[in-house]
Amino acid sequence: MEQGNETILFVDDEDYLAEVGKEMLEDYGYVVDIETDPLAAMETFKQNPDRYDLLITDYTMPGMTGDELVAQLHAITPGLPVILCSGIRLTPEITEKTKLSRVLLKPFDMDVLLETVRSVLDDAAS
Repeated sequence: MEQGNETILFVDDEDYLAEVGKEMLEDYGYVVDIETDPLAAMETFKQNPDRYDLLITDYTMPGMTGDELVAQLHAITPGLPVILCSGIRLTPEITEKTKLSRVLLKPFDMDVLLETVRSVLDDAAS
């Protein structure tokens, strides 16, 4: 698996999933900031939007859905690549209006996450 060096904002309201995602991605060279609250993630992003090369976010979270978070962050950085993770199949309306790079259905294998991250980042760079 190809190593990375990009910086990722990883948002999931489940602490365990956020921590596991962070550890796994960091093992492959990525720099990962995690947030378990989408409102806090928005504030973290606003403080330094140029820091992030990719957003990985859960869809179903208290306070704000993943697509709402994406819309807020895209208002700041329109080209930000996004991987949206969900335990439910999303409607075409959500996926089309949200400008997602990829959607991953939970549960997913960490190899799938790593391959998807690399693919999305490579696509964004080209």
